[in-house]
Amino acid sequence: MKSLQLPLFPSPIKPKRVTVSPRLLHPTPRRPRRHCHAAPAAGIPLFSLPCPPPTETIASFNRRGVLSRCKTMSNEAPESIPQGSLFYSKAYWVSEFLIAWDVDGDYSCYLYASRNAQLALSSNDGIQGYEEKIKLEKSDGLPVKVIEKFPHIRDYKAYQLPCDVDVRDLLKCQLAVATFGFDGKCCNATCLQLPGVLDDLFSYTGSLGAVFSEQAVSLHLWAPTAQNVKAHIYSDSLGSNLLETVQLVENDGVWHVRGPRHWEGCYYVYEVCVYHYSTMQVENCFANDPYARGLSSDGRSTLIVDLYSDQLKPPGWDNLVNEKPPILSFSDISIYEMHIRDFSINDNSVDPELRGGYLAFTLQDSLGMLHLKKLSKAGLTHIHLLPSFQFAGVDDEKEKWKCADTNKLEELPSDSEEQQAHITAIQEEDGYNWGYVACYRTDITRMEKATASQSLCLNH
Repeated sequence: MKSLQLPLFPSPIKPKRVTVSPRLLHPTPRRPRRHCHAAPAAGIPLFSLPCPPPTETIASFNRRGVLSRCKTMSNEAPESIPQGSLFYSKAYWVSEFLIAWDVDGDYSCYLYASRNAQLALSSNDGIQGYEEKIKLEKSDGLPVKVIEKFPHIRDYKAYQLPCDVDVRDLLKCQLAVATFGFDGKCCNATCLQLPGVLDDLFSYTGSLGAVFSEQAVSLHLWAPTAQNVKAHIYSDSLGSNLLETVQLVENDGVWHVRGPRHWEGCYYVYEVCVYHYSTMQVENCFANDPYARGLSSDGRSTLIVDLYSDQLKPPGWDNLVNEKPPILSFSDISIYEMHIRDFSINDNSVDPELRGGYLAFTLQDSLGMLHLKKLSKAGLTHIHLLPSFQFAGVDDEKEKWKCADTNKLEELPSDSEEQQAHITAIQEEDGYNWGYVACYRTDITRMEKATASQSLCLNH
């Protein structure tokens, strides 16, 4: 498994939680971003690097308290510091005991760690606020396997950590490296990028998320940089009835807890204590499980759902694999890309309650399904449904949507500006975004997304 740091955000205001998409990941840091936009299910990173210190930061939250935008108003780093900055991560921790950094000169180098995120850079003394200071020894160069993985740093200098250092514990801290000249003054300093060492120490191929057995439900979360993880278990999707809070235990970067089987059908959120590169602080964050199989409406919490449960399987599900026609060659595949909402939203042969949703695919005699059958006879072999993930920008509860008055729009002159004003007035509360719509389920209080999506597979 590739190293992906847990995508967590500090809660903006209590008691609201910041909901984070399973796909909002923290990959290898690149250039620092001054303007950041978060669409929690869009699959793009929010931050690649700690942003430079702002003189003013504007944070916006949508109507459900989900962080939707942040904007740093200044790019200027503070004055009177050595070359480099703790607001950037220009050194690479590439393997358990090896760090690569593009620095000039024959300087001594040290690694600093602060579990409470107290590191600070001064002009004379270098880095302050550390709990651990480790002298790094110069190495003869980067190993071939490191260069093959990170070819862009092939000419960087290599620094070796002592073999008795507890690297796993250090990775939970705020980290920085600094070089010093013969006069003892700090010459350069920067933070570190961690994907290399995370891959080296914490590669994992086991199960994650909610794992079911006959007697228990276990939660597994890959989060090697987290300092602590708890799970809050709720009986309802709104989080109004807390059943219990359980402490997870870490084993080689994976946090886990074993719970009773009756957790099935309940909801949970993780509370994670972790150093966060975007704020440069140790944050106590609330997040959904990145490996969730189900979510509550609006992604408030993670549903504990067993997709192998007989209650969720449509008739004939277990035999479906045997009914699929064989594929002799991938070149024989003919794929039709289809938007879930667009398939039936304007189909008058579909019940209005089912239009635009998964269940529209289960109606054998609708105009849309009859058209697909014709395409199948003409040679179509596969359908790609999209988008099938949770959106943050649209309320799942359809009764809360505001709609444009189409009759009023039709009455306006074609060159009028009132049409745009009418749409703008409701654009934050309608059912439209770049994915067109968030909710394809017929009843958001039931586990119909899994059932319906399985059912449509049967009706080919």
